[in-house]
Amino acid sequence: MKQQKLTKEMRLCGRKAVGRLFKEGQSMYVYPIKVIFIRHTEEEATNLRVLFSASRRNFKLAVERNLIKRRLRESWRKVLAAASERDSEQLTKMDVGLIFTGKSLSDSKEMEHKIKQILQRLSTFKYEADFTNPG
Repeated sequence: MKQQKLTKEMRLCGRKAVGRLFKEGQSMYVYPIKVIFIRHTEEEATNLRVLFSASRRNFKLAVERNLIKRRLRESWRKVLAAASERDSEQLTKMDVGLIFTGKSLSDSKEMEHKIKQILQRLSTFKYEADFTNPG
């Protein structure tokens, strides 16, 4: 059975890395999650890293923001572990930011479904030019 952990190496952290993601990254939207992603060049030796965020504007209480981020992390972990080897290979060397932009709390099943859609869309494109207009 495949390991289902979300280790420290799989989390995007650091001011430079997060700044680069938001400055140079491309975005797409799968309601209620905005996805920002950037592919690494061949020289960079990092694997798939992910960032989770929830808006303070929509969720005033930190308890609610933490709940959303916890659900996003759990959904990401489950779906990534169940992803096929081919999809996993396509997703390596990429930084991804998931920003929950909905106005109300979503349940875990809905988030898992959305994360599956996000991973399918991320694994299907080959080059950055394919995603210039993600309609």
